[in-house]
Amino acid sequence: MATGWKIPPEVLKRFLIRFSAAWNLLPCPVCGCGDGGGVNGFCEECRARLPFVRGNRCPGCGGALDGVLANCSKCLREKPRPWIYALALLEYRGAGRELIRDFKFHRQPELARPLAALAAPLVRDCGEPVDALVPVPLHWRREWYRSYNQAELFARLVADTLGVPCVAALKRVRATPHQAGMDREARLRNLRGAFQATRAAAKCRGRHVWLVDDVLTTGSTLTAAAETLLCAGAGPVRILTIGRA
Repeated sequence: MATGWKIPPEVLKRFLIRFSAAWNLLPCPVCGCGDGGGVNGFCEECRARLPFVRGNRCPGCGGALDGVLANCSKCLREKPRPWIYALALLEYRGAGRELIRDFKFHRQPELARPLAALAAPLVRDCGEPVDALVPVPLHWRREWYRSYNQAELFARLVADTLGVPCVAALKRVRATPHQAGMDREARLRNLRGAFQATRAAAKCRGRHVWLVDDVLTTGSTLTAAAETLLCAGAGPVRILTIGRA
């Protein structure tokens, strides 16, 4: 019995992208009208407004270096980080800040895909090994209210592009108040005992893990999460964030 002819999935995918691009069926998610390239990406105009981190990066925060030393002036004032490398996609200002806040607070989960498309090549080309990505979790009440965890959406798409697993190795066991306005010490106290390793953390033992979050401000959230991963046997730990404040 003859079987029907089937279109290879990759051929079909390329056709749908070209068709969508020709008719702009998936426009830029920021302006809603610019050419999204058939995959709901950023148009050239909106992308040009984004404050990408450029040049040499600080391994402590992933932001741009502001001097001749190996770390930026902010990280030089901090205690040693529990990670060995950090990578940030955007500076948390101007259009970058607006974009991240829309993604995080204004129920625009569709922004995860174009952001991941920009971040994945940075991770792939930075020269650092990557075995798994671990998103920083939200407490279940906050995730229920927001309806998604922006760090997890972003991390899963980056992991898919890189061909590595995205592991839910952490859970947030204690709800913490919003940290806006707190200094670093207050943030660290606020986060003490907030994270716990899950059973899935066993997949990260002795592996090169990238911990993923939306923004690095003082680094207190990532510090607490990274220390929990290290205590569970994962590591070394590296950091990937969308923004650096």
